[in-house]
Amino acid sequence: MNYDCLFSFVTFAEQVNFTKAARLLHITQPALHAQITKLADEVGFPLYRREGRALQLTEEGRRLAAYGREVRARGADVLAELRNEKASAPLVLASGQGAFLHLLGAVIQKFPKERWPLQLVSLSGPETVRAVREARADVGVAVVTEPIHDLESKTLRRVGQLVLVPRGHRLAKRRRLSPADLDSERLVVAPEGSPHRRMLGEALATAGARWSVAVEATGWGLMLEFARCGIGIAVVNDFCPVPRGLVGVKLEGVPDVEYRVLTRPQGRREAQEALLGLLARL
Repeated sequence: MNYDCLFSFVTFAEQVNFTKAARLLHITQPALHAQITKLADEVGFPLYRREGRALQLTEEGRRLAAYGREVRARGADVLAELRNEKASAPLVLASGQGAFLHLLGAVIQKFPKERWPLQLVSLSGPETVRAVREARADVGVAVVTEPIHDLESKTLRRVGQLVLVPRGHRLAKRRRLSPADLDSERLVVAPEGSPHRRMLGEALATAGARWSVAVEATGWGLMLEFARCGIGIAVVNDFCPVPRGLVGVKLEGVPDVEYRVLTRPQGRREAQEALLGLLARL
């Protein structure tokens, strides 16, 4: 395989635009087009298609771009090692805002960033899976609700649910709650369609609990703040800190949320193994 063509295609795949990619590569558009055509002929599949006025990568194109990103990163690691230099290609960790805030802080602190640069990318669960699949992230941490067969996936932590209520609330002195106990309450909830909102909505519906939306909030931090301000009570993952003035009561009768570590099954970089080792001890 011609790796000059492969690396040019990776740049094109990140832009899906010949003009922008050629400018980044400091070559002409016809030269870039010729490189990608040569690569497509070599692998035997079209790497992109035109949909209206836009270009879209084919499935083969996405897989080849992921391979190119892996090769480029590993090559940069090898050169740095041979030259006795700090690795130049960053290790990319993708996860959601809540996991970064309340689950991964210790791992990020302990990771030897003086040896390997660490790049953090905040993405939703589905976006995290896609980033790992396409080798735009080396490691992902996400709540995964559907089976994933093309990635390696290991459980990082299972977390329960807490109901956050003011100290003077009727439920504040309870040690445990069920979804039925939230009948008639106004709740601070995640946006419609999110995994947490679906899980909570199904549990409340099964229990026959009537409830209303006090406010929709994206991210645990905002949900905690709205609960602290008295807008409504909130149901959050139990790794979230309980704000002053509120009480956290365990919510039973709902499934645990499972955070999983995602990686591609191909050969791993040394920095990737170091991060996975820290995550395994979390």
